[in-house]
Amino acid sequence: MSYLRIPVPLTMIEVSLSSAATVSTGSMVPFDTVRATGSHGVTVNSSTGEVTLDTSKQYYIQASVDVSRSSTTTGFRFAWVDSTGTEIGVASGGYDAQWDYNNNSTATYTAVYQSTTPVSPIRLKVDSISASSTLNLATKLFILEVTA
Repeated sequence: MSYLRIPVPLTMIEVSLSSAATVSTGSMVPFDTVRATGSHGVTVNSSTGEVTLDTSKQYYIQASVDVSRSSTTTGFRFAWVDSTGTEIGVASGGYDAQWDYNNNSTATYTAVYQSTTPVSPIRLKVDSISASSTLNLATKLFILEVTA
């Protein structure tokens, strides 16, 4: 059996926090650090956490959310939003990270954004969480950038 193998230019990009951050409902995740396997079209505004994507490329982005909630009686939800704060829904390639209440105060979940025609810039918004919760250093974006 043979397979058709077509290599495509692919860059792996990691976007992270340089320190833990306190967040509440409505906060934007303050990403500020970028490292990559090669040249890429992703930039991060270290003041706002806004991630700008090269709209001529294709992206698969996975956000790994590691949060210590200030209250163990609430869940949390993180969602992708565009520059106006409008949520990027499933029809546009945005999948949220949501965790419902149980008695464990620390949880790690993922949110995904995937698009061949990306919205840019994007941000990861804390849609709901107990006030003064902490985003831990393990919170990261893993971005696969494909040049078609």
